[in-house]
Amino acid sequence: MGIDFGMKRIGVALSDTGGSIAFPHSTVHRRGNVFVYDQILALVRQEQVGAMVIGLPLGMDGGETEESGRVREFAKELALKTRIPIEFENEMFSSRMATDAGVSKGHVDESSAALVLQTYLDKRNRNK
Repeated sequence: MGIDFGMKRIGVALSDTGGSIAFPHSTVHRRGNVFVYDQILALVRQEQVGAMVIGLPLGMDGGETEESGRVREFAKELALKTRIPIEFENEMFSSRMATDAGVSKGHVDESSAALVLQTYLDKRNRNK
C-alpha cells in the first residue's frame, strides 16, 4: 500500500499481488485522526496489505522538513495500529507530476500515492 499524506486528504494506492505495478485506489478525507486510522486499517484488512510505503516530503536539499516530522509521527502511530512494516519514499513533486499528467483534481492524492509506491516498487524490483 502506498500513502500520500496530507493535512486535508490522504491518497491511497495499492499494487498487484506480485508487487510490480501500483495503481490509485482511494482518497481518505481527514475527519480527525481516529477516522483516518480506521479507514486505513479497514483497507489493510480488506486488501490484505503486507507492507506500506509512505511518501516523505523532503526539502530541495534532500533534508527533512517540518512536514517530514508530521509524516513520521503519522507513520509511527500507523505502525503501532497495523503492526505491518512501513517504509518511506521521497515524494518530491509527486502531486505536481500527477497534476501535470492531467489527473483530475479529485484524484490527485491517490495518483500521487501510486507514483510514490511505483517508485518504491521499481527500486525494490531492480535490486532483486
